[in-house]
Amino acid sequence: MSNERPALTVEQINAYAADGYLVLHDWFDADEVDLLGDEFEKSSAEDSRAVVREDGSDVVRGVHGTHAGNTVFSRLVRLERMLQPARQLLDDDVYVHQFKINAKRALVGDLWEWHQDFQFWRIEDGMREPRAVNFAVFLDDVTEFNGPLMVVPGSHTGGTLPVVQRSGIHWRDTLAARLKYEITPDTLRTAVRDRGLVAPKGTRGTVLIFHCNILHGSAPNMSAEDRRVLLVSYNSARNTLAPLADPRPEFLASHDFTPLTALPDDSLRALCEVSRDAR
Repeated sequence: MSNERPALTVEQINAYAADGYLVLHDWFDADEVDLLGDEFEKSSAEDSRAVVREDGSDVVRGVHGTHAGNTVFSRLVRLERMLQPARQLLDDDVYVHQFKINAKRALVGDLWEWHQDFQFWRIEDGMREPRAVNFAVFLDDVTEFNGPLMVVPGSHTGGTLPVVQRSGIHWRDTLAARLKYEITPDTLRTAVRDRGLVAPKGTRGTVLIFHCNILHGSAPNMSAEDRRVLLVSYNSARNTLAPLADPRPEFLASHDFTPLTALPDDSLRALCEVSRDAR
């Protein structure tokens, strides 16, 4: 399989503008996904506050910010096939605002409540405008049974929705199953009344692109298979964060706004070969 991917078409860009999401199948090949998965397992075993566990459990829920010090993930976020679509959709150079891998292990991976990312990034990080986009790389097959991301198509066009703020919530609690800003049933009901719900699915190596203001969430993983998803959140280089008195840690919200320089799409290939030889 060739590692080169074309730029997004006009039709894809228009579909993203209308729906707030886009699915790119076979964006990464099996060797690349194996490499990314292996690096996640290594990083999830580290003793770090960037490793988050499921409530009341030792099971890893997610790992954050590892692109800053990990060669594999550092190359991933700079690949042409990632940066070019991000630049097209944001009409600007980009940097990584946030990097994480959500594990959602079989039978124990908990839900993600309904939310809009920009709501958090605006209040908690000082993001000025919703000029950011998420790239979700499927490290496992995502099915209807293992807690796929659910989105409300077109909901990114309605601005930020009203929320109820839970009291006594620390920044670390924004990474758990019960989020700091709660979408009420009435708000969700209104949002889906005319738009419905979609749960984009795909085989490992698929990339789901979704707008930072789209309403989304996911159910627990009730299957016998893991659902690991790597998420890169690109922000417009002109949409830098406003200074805050008590910002979240760097591994959750980057303050390095330097635009990324693209790497050739085969930049993971040599690392795949090294990883294979080491097995």
